[in-house]
Amino acid sequence: MTKKIAIALNSVELLKHALFKGYTFPKEASLLNLTQERILMTVKNSDELPMVTIARAIGLEKGPFSQTVDKLEKLNYIERVRSKEDKRLVYLKLTAEGETITKIIEDSMEEHFKVRMTMLSSSELHSFFQALEVLKNTANILISK
Repeated sequence: MTKKIAIALNSVELLKHALFKGYTFPKEASLLNLTQERILMTVKNSDELPMVTIARAIGLEKGPFSQTVDKLEKLNYIERVRSKEDKRLVYLKLTAEGETITKIIEDSMEEHFKVRMTMLSSSELHSFFQALEVLKNTANILISK
């Protein structure tokens, strides 16, 4: 079973590559690199996740992840928030500037994806969005346990 999952997950990476083919950051986000963008978008589009969970999702070790978060804090895009229930847990929260830049990035991506999706039929689009919903629900279940 594990081998099949690993192969299928590789297909997800290929899908991401196909969707992002030709995408460039908007000029307003020129100070960001891809890793910083991924962190910002993960924080924006996820319920409260501890920093360690975001680091794993992005695929970074604790040290490089913390350094990247430090840079995003200096840009005033995010802030660290310590859990009130468990002081060991630290969450990331977008600042007002972070909300603004992630909105710009998200809008830019959506425009890019609209063009890419014109290659699919309406039934293929429907299947694609159903599959994304299943993946999102599965991720939420696995993360919450």
